[in-house]
Amino acid sequence: MDLSEHLFRHESGRMVAALTRIFGVHNLTLAEDVVQDAFCRALEVWKVRGLPENPSAWLMATAKNRALDVLRRQRTARTFAPELGRLLESEWTIAPVVEEAFAAPAIRDEQLRMMFSCCHPRLAEPVQVALVLNILCGFGAAEIASAFLAGRAAIEKRIARGKKVLASCRRLFDLGEAE
Repeated sequence: MDLSEHLFRHESGRMVAALTRIFGVHNLTLAEDVVQDAFCRALEVWKVRGLPENPSAWLMATAKNRALDVLRRQRTARTFAPELGRLLESEWTIAPVVEEAFAAPAIRDEQLRMMFSCCHPRLAEPVQVALVLNILCGFGAAEIASAFLAGRAAIEKRIARGKKVLASCRRLFDLGEAE
C-alpha cells in the first residue's frame, strides 16, 4: 500500500464525517467530492513541492479551505445542515463553524455520528456494513465486493441505495439523543 492509498484510507472518513456535519447528510456526495478534490490537489502539489511535514494536516486544511469556498459560493443556492443553517449564512460565522467542525474532538464525534447514521434502521444490515466500509473506511466497491463475495455492480447499487436513504433522512444521527 503506497502513501497516498494509506492516507486516503485513514483520512477520507474523517474528512467526509466533518464535511457531512457542515453540508448535511443530504449533501453527502458534495462532502465526498470535496475530499476527492483535496486528494487530487495533494497529488498535484506534492509531486512538485514534495511531501509536507504533516500530510494529514495538509489534507485537512485543504478540505477545510475547499469547504469554505463551496459554502461561500453555494450558500444561497443549496441547503446545508439544518442545525447549522443560520451560522453558515454569515461571513462572520462561516469560518469559525468550519474550523470547529475540523477540530480533532469534533471529527471523532462526527465519525461516530456518521457510523450511527450509516446504521439507520431503514437500511438492511449488508447495506449498513457497505456504507461504513465505503464512507468511513475508504474502501472502494471492488474491495467491498471481494469481502462480501458479491459482484462490484451489486455493491455499487447497495451503496447508492444506502446513500439515498441517508439523504432522505435530512439529518445525521443526533448523539445527544443517545444520552
